[in-house]
Amino acid sequence: MTSPSREPRKGLDRAVWRWLWAAALLLCALLLAAKIAPQSPWRGAIDTRITAMLPEQERSPLAARAESLDDTANRLVILVGSRDASAAARKQRDAAAQALRQALAPIARLDDGKSLESLRLPAEVQPALIAPSLGDLSDDDWQARALRQLFQPGGQRDLIRDPFGLAGAWQSWLTPANLSLSGGQLLLRAPASAGSVSNEQDSDEQNSEEGGSGYRLISATLTGSAYAMSDQQALAQAVNGVKADYPDIRLLRSGLVFHASNGAQQAKQEMSTIGLGSLIGVLLLLWAVFRTPRRLPLLLVPVATGVLFALPLTWWAFGSLHVLTLAFGASLIGISIDYVLHLECMRRLATTNGRGGLAALWPGLTLGLCSSLAAYLAITLTPMPGLRQMGMFAALGLIGAWLSVRLWLPQLPLPAQATREDSPAARAAGRLARAIPGKRSWQALGLLLVAALASLYGLRSDDRLTQLNPSPASLINEQREVQRLLAEPDGLHYLIVQAETDAALLTRLHALEDTFQQLNARQQLGHWASLAQQLPTLEQQQANLGAMRERTRTLLPQVLSTAGLPPELVTRAEQAIADARPLRPADWVALPAGEMGQRLWLDSRSAAIGIVRFGDVTAEGSAALARLAADDDSLEYVDQVARLSTTLGRIRSEMAWLVGGAVVLISLLLALRYRRNTWRALLPPLGGLVLTLAALTLAGVGLNLFHLLGLLLVLGIGLDAGIFCAEHPTCRSLSATASDAAQTSASRASQASLLAISLSCASSLLAFGLLSFSQTPALAALGLACLLGLSATWCLVPFARS
Repeated sequence: MTSPSREPRKGLDRAVWRWLWAAALLLCALLLAAKIAPQSPWRGAIDTRITAMLPEQERSPLAARAESLDDTANRLVILVGSRDASAAARKQRDAAAQALRQALAPIARLDDGKSLESLRLPAEVQPALIAPSLGDLSDDDWQARALRQLFQPGGQRDLIRDPFGLAGAWQSWLTPANLSLSGGQLLLRAPASAGSVSNEQDSDEQNSEEGGSGYRLISATLTGSAYAMSDQQALAQAVNGVKADYPDIRLLRSGLVFHASNGAQQAKQEMSTIGLGSLIGVLLLLWAVFRTPRRLPLLLVPVATGVLFALPLTWWAFGSLHVLTLAFGASLIGISIDYVLHLECMRRLATTNGRGGLAALWPGLTLGLCSSLAAYLAITLTPMPGLRQMGMFAALGLIGAWLSVRLWLPQLPLPAQATREDSPAARAAGRLARAIPGKRSWQALGLLLVAALASLYGLRSDDRLTQLNPSPASLINEQREVQRLLAEPDGLHYLIVQAETDAALLTRLHALEDTFQQLNARQQLGHWASLAQQLPTLEQQQANLGAMRERTRTLLPQVLSTAGLPPELVTRAEQAIADARPLRPADWVALPAGEMGQRLWLDSRSAAIGIVRFGDVTAEGSAALARLAADDDSLEYVDQVARLSTTLGRIRSEMAWLVGGAVVLISLLLALRYRRNTWRALLPPLGGLVLTLAALTLAGVGLNLFHLLGLLLVLGIGLDAGIFCAEHPTCRSLSATASDAAQTSASRASQASLLAISLSCASSLLAFGLLSFSQTPALAALGLACLLGLSATWCLVPFARS
């Protein structure tokens, strides 16, 4: 074994610094234990929300309040269907639905059973609310209806407060036409037409069917959190258990918890595949070059200490840790291993005792760290919390890895055969050193860079939200199908309507219904939810009250006479309806029946404010709604998809400026050290950026925020390679007056540097390039940029050294 020399220790070579670094890592281990211990009061959360990556959005106070009403994070809907309409299949469906309800009971509050019965209204407001299906009845029809309420089995017999059965008709009108109560469970069928409502005859027919085709509806609210992994696992076990027991059923799921659970599982899988694949690839690479298996675990110490240093500090700084940060951290191995490679190659190829001569390594290694930190810390300047967390994690990890390389690794003894001139590392370095570009290669490179710069004229951006959605298409289609069957707005598009009074608000909402119907007829709007669909205008309610008082006075005596009941009941009914009043929006949403309207009403003392929420809005429909709001100060249209896309575009633009600013700053710093050789340090990173952007442009791929994040990584890794190209160029670049000893030393250092750069690029490609195979669009975009950029950077290294 080759032991380090016993020369006097100065600066960071002193033992006290090694012990201080060990103490700092011990403290980090304690902080990490406090975050992961099950019973710890400081136990941290793993955040799976994709929205947690986004910044606070610019929105009006009313829009912020409207979106707070739409907080359905813990709500879930499951539709249980059968494969066919046979009686056996329906029986299996109903049994599966009942079993799923029982399985969900410990973790969720079932709320679908109350949805029909809770539609009954207080008697003092019912006379003001007449279902549209009763609007054209004649006096004879009204009398026949009152008699039917008396004598029909199961009919209502409240002759004082509701002699004409208004409550049943109103309940049927509010109930969706495709929803009924059958066999003690809610049955949902495909809607006959958009915006259709049920009537009593349809409802009776549906209730008389014992099941029929369709889905059993299960609506529930988690008692925990959609982002808690324990609740996600419990829900997955409940659903998978029922699917295993009833394999022939069909399940449709809707709810944030399913997307969060899928994201968490996908992140775990990619951490194990991408992170493990990177680790195995790097280990095989190191073994092939260094051929010292027992030493490989020691070379990974900086990687482990970097993660140990970064993980608890980032977790404590942000309070929670995002799963994408963990996936990003799994790839940190690709850059933090660079410092190990440069040290190991220099010790094996350019020193005689494994330690002497390392003083020439530290300036380049330190400058490489600073340049990488500049790239990663630029990420922390973005307004996206997720990217700030990633940037902090990466920066801390690099610092931790660098400190371990600087303080610990030089103290480890080298195997005796490691410094032999015929070692595998020396042979590999010799072969790489032969790759010296000639004149034609330089001409080809010049033409390639000119063509790449010219192609950037066609560069375009892509700020669509699909890059933030890691859910599989099957789960997204299930949610869309549930929303279609329930005619449920998605909450991403809505219209805020203001008026001076609640009477004026209801009138305005009813007037807007014609516009929405026109958009629906043009297939630009699928469905919508408005208070106008739940309450008549106050003028109409007053007219209804007058009409029902007149019918009570003139028609009810004839009904009672026909039924053989005492006429004194008329006086009591007239007294009851005399106390009736219209139902205002604020009173409606406070009732159990008005729970569906709570997301459509903003309580305000200064104005009456309603919300119309839309579903299945096309781009043309959204533009039409935006024009409608632009021409009316009382309207505010909000398209959250467009707003988020605009936010991503703004951040992408800021990131582009950050990349440019980082390049200019680093170029100035490098010029102070390398003077005329600055081009050597800048060719690999800048050439890699230009060639990557050109490849994306020619492939027709729009540049998004995560491509820029990948380019920042390419910039950091490329600068590390470029700095060592400038520090240790080929021997031909040395002065002719240099001594033979200096030539030999420089040649060894140059070959060691080239081998380390090559191993660094290869390991970084394994780490970051593998992200291009991620199923998360954001990570796949980052990985693609790294794959292209790092490959180009590696190819440019021989030019920068020559």
